[in-house]
Amino acid sequence: MENLNELTNLAQRVDAILKEELRKQSISYDMAEARIYDLKTVGVQGDNRTYAYPAEITLYYQGNFVWNPLFLQTLSTRITNEIKELNRVVYVLATKKS
Repeated sequence: MENLNELTNLAQRVDAILKEELRKQSISYDMAEARIYDLKTVGVQGDNRTYAYPAEITLYYQGNFVWNPLFLQTLSTRITNEIKELNRVVYVLATKKS
C-alpha cells in the first residue's frame, strides 16, 4: 500500500504542474490527466544513470490530442527537474473515441 500512496502522490504533483502550465499558456482542454507507471526506467542525467518512474500525460481538446511541441517540451522538462522520483514523461497520442 505504501507504493500506491507514493504513486498517487507523484501523480498529484505532476497533475498540479500540468494544470499550472496549461493556465500559464492559455491552452484549452477538455481532459488533462497524469498517471505514474508502477515500474522504473533507466535515464541519464549528466554522467549518471537514474532509475525512476515514468509519468504519462493525457491531454485532449474536443476529442483530439493537444499537440503543442513547445508546451510539451516545457512541461516535460519542468516535471523531470522538479520531481526527482521521475525521469521520463510520455504522451498519449491518440484520438479520443466518444
